Amino acid sequence: MLGNSIYMQEWSHVALLVLTLILFMLPYLIETYLHINIPSLLELIVISFIFSSTVLGELNDFYGHIPVWDTALHALSGFLAAGVGFSLIYLLNENITILKLTPLFIAVTTFCFSMTVGVAWEFVEFSADRWLNMDMQKDRIVRQINSVDLGQRNNKVVQLKDIQRTTIESETADGKKVTTVIHNGYLDVGVIDTMKDLFVNFIGALFFSIFGYLYIDHEHKRFQFIRNFIPTKRK
Repeated sequence: MLGNSIYMQEWSHVALLVLTLILFMLPYLIETYLHINIPSLLELIVISFIFSSTVLGELNDFYGHIPVWDTALHALSGFLAAGVGFSLIYLLNENITILKLTPLFIAVTTFCFSMTVGVAWEFVEFSADRWLNMDMQKDRIVRQINSVDLGQRNNKVVQLKDIQRTTIESETADGKKVTTVIHNGYLDVGVIDTMKDLFVNFIGALFFSIFGYLYIDHEHKRFQFIRNFIPTKRK
């Protein structure tokens, strides 16, 4: 695939494939330089997530062909980010003697870590759309909008319902007029997609945080699957 992209001079695909290969090496590099052992299941999930989001999602357009693909990956990323945050805090808590963190504090911090990662990623998507002319924050057709900009008085909200058609007039670099018609509604440019992504990230983070809390609170006797997300120090 990389060779074909180079031959076809699809440089954006080449860059994405190179990035994917670099990301595949991350677990090995982290284990080597931090002297830790990453659980095999966690490593498999991370590599599968990278492959699903870049090669399948972007290059093979699974985001377009399978509507729930993006939603599922964002939910999984929320779960994984919570796992990373939980691991960092858990290892810290296990190796300090001056202060011991409560299970509730660890769970809340885990949740906040995952949500911070999710928000940071939305910044990346917005920046890519804004400065690299991409469409990572997917658009959506809506039939209703509420806006104060359409009102004749300040702060007066105008509501447009059952929108049938939107006409956009633009101009090319050579001055040619272009008219684009959007049927059956108005184009929402990424706001709904962003909120949907953050919501499913919230769900994934919440689930892991709850399981992490129960795992610590029951002194590791229950919810043993959490161990599959906790790296251990090499002896």
